Amino acid sequence: MNPFLRFLTLAFLLSPLSLMAQSPVGSWKLSVPDDKGNMIPLKVDISDQGTYTLDFGADGSVETKGKYTMDGAKMTVQDIEGSDCAGAGVYTLKVEGDTLTMTRVSDPCTNRGGPEGVIVMKKG
Repeated sequence: MNPFLRFLTLAFLLSPLSLMAQSPVGSWKLSVPDDKGNMIPLKVDISDQGTYTLDFGADGSVETKGKYTMDGAKMTVQDIEGSDCAGAGVYTLKVEGDTLTMTRVSDPCTNRGGPEGVIVMKKG
């Protein structure tokens, strides 16, 4: 077989794996400041059904529920329960190994994404 055709065949067969690698689906952990500046753990569960939950304190109690959509590497998130802001935020996302990084494109909810607009989470 021609080396170029081998390359194209291999690229075609592996392309679904690269798409799956960018999936945000799973359980993620990070720390966020509370209203007094103390860092508290946050568990984020992102389902393959277009929903997510936030567990502040990682104590097993879900405080916020939301929905999301994907458009390539952009994720639009919107809290639907347990939040004061119901606006939709748009973030680019990047998954590298066990790290998910979301970078704010636009978001009317000022607390989401922190002051820098970058959320870094670890698989867990």
